[in-house]
Amino acid sequence: MSVGIPQIPVVFGPEPLDSLDRQILDAICKHARNGQSFNKLVAEVSTFASRSTFALRTKRFEKLSYVESFPDEENRQMKRIRGKPMTLVLVRIASMMRSQCAELEQSIQIRAKSIARQRILTKVELDDQMAFVRQANDKVKDIFSLIGVYAVNLGEAVAGDFLLPMVIADFKKLNSALGTDSASFRERATKIHQGVPKSA
Repeated sequence: MSVGIPQIPVVFGPEPLDSLDRQILDAICKHARNGQSFNKLVAEVSTFASRSTFALRTKRFEKLSYVESFPDEENRQMKRIRGKPMTLVLVRIASMMRSQCAELEQSIQIRAKSIARQRILTKVELDDQMAFVRQANDKVKDIFSLIGVYAVNLGEAVAGDFLLPMVIADFKKLNSALGTDSASFRERATKIHQGVPKSA
C-alpha cells in the first residue's frame, strides 16, 4: 500500500484525549470545513454529552488546536465550530480504516459460511482458503500500517492518543473473525488428512 503523509503542520496541544473527547471530535468533524452551529452540535451529541460538557470540551479543543470557531456567513453574530485541517484528516483516516475493516470482516464471514455448508473440503479448496487467510492478514497489516506511519511522521501522541483508539474496536473484531476462521480451516485440514467428514 502506498502511504502519503499530508503536509500539514502538527500543532496539537500536549494534553491527552479520552473516549468522550474523541466522540465529540468525531461529531464535529462530520461537518467537515463547513462546520456546524454550537446549538445544533449540542443536539447531535446529547445522547452522550450534556450542553455544559460539550461547551467545556469544545473550549479545551480550541486551546489544543483540534477545532476552531468562526462567524456564520449569514448570521455574523452566530459562531460555527469545525475541525482544523489535521483533525479532519485524522478523522477521515479513522473512518476509512473502519470501513476497510468492516468490508474485510464481511468477506471473511461470507467465506466462513460458504465453507460451513460443505461436508468436506478438497486439498485444493483448503489451499485456496488458507491463501485467503494469508491475503486477509496482509490486508490487516496494510490497513494498520497507517498508524505506524503517522506515529513516525507526526508523533506517537497523534497516533496513539487520537487515531488508534478510534479504530481499535474494529481491529479487535476483525482480528477475532480472522483468528476464528483460521482455527476452523486448520481443523478442517486435520479432518481432510484423516478422511473424516465435517459432520463426524
